[in-house]
Amino acid sequence: MRRTIVSLALGLSGVLVLATGCASVDTGPDPVPVSTRSTPSPESTPAQDELVAALRRIQAAPYKFTVKSNLPENSSVSATGAFDPVAKLFQATTTITGGTSAGTLQRIVVGTNSYQRQSSREPWVHLDLSRVKKDDSLVYFDMTDPTGLAKFITKIATVEQPDPHTYQGYFDPYGSGANFLPIGAPSLWSIGGGNAPFTATTDEQGRVSQIRIVLEPSNGTTLTMTTTLSDQGKPLQVKAPAKANVREADPMYYK
Repeated sequence: MRRTIVSLALGLSGVLVLATGCASVDTGPDPVPVSTRSTPSPESTPAQDELVAALRRIQAAPYKFTVKSNLPENSSVSATGAFDPVAKLFQATTTITGGTSAGTLQRIVVGTNSYQRQSSREPWVHLDLSRVKKDDSLVYFDMTDPTGLAKFITKIATVEQPDPHTYQGYFDPYGSGANFLPIGAPSLWSIGGGNAPFTATTDEQGRVSQIRIVLEPSNGTTLTMTTTLSDQGKPLQVKAPAKANVREADPMYYK
């Protein structure tokens, strides 16, 4: 397994920016580029085609997810959430413990309306995503792929199927700004060379129920990321917060 260099991305600081208008964000240590990169082979196998088809079925309907992963800086992330790509509904609670980005972020997105806060004692901060520039990584939220699952699919390099309910393979986790790990709670980005291993497990109906990823950063600390998927195809009950508990984001974020 090749080594990679990873760095905490925006993480939980975004809610502080929206709530206070502060211009600074702690993104963790600067990553060091590695000159070599691998490109996934364009050739696919029947196992890879089957897995990609199963993952794309997840993208076409509502689903819930949970995430558990350790992260750089002796930190870890856990998350629970749900996403409906058709109705454009998203909800998640993400908690990072340890490191400089520790905290909890609650987020609800209904269409182009994003609401987030750090605790139930605070009001929700509303941001109109249709007015935010896509290249503004500080506050933009990509509702086309909020969990990073779509990006993961495009990064799969090889797949084999050792048994009817297990797919094992390698994917390319690298690329500056390509925040899609852990799946469900994108919290870091990585640069380097080589592919990283993953294991996908399916249930009796052939639905992908778990994705386990392993990364080995240059500091030697192995990162194990486990995403569990459930309630696939079931309607979600996601609603915008009550208006009495919502305040608008600073107008500076629309400039």
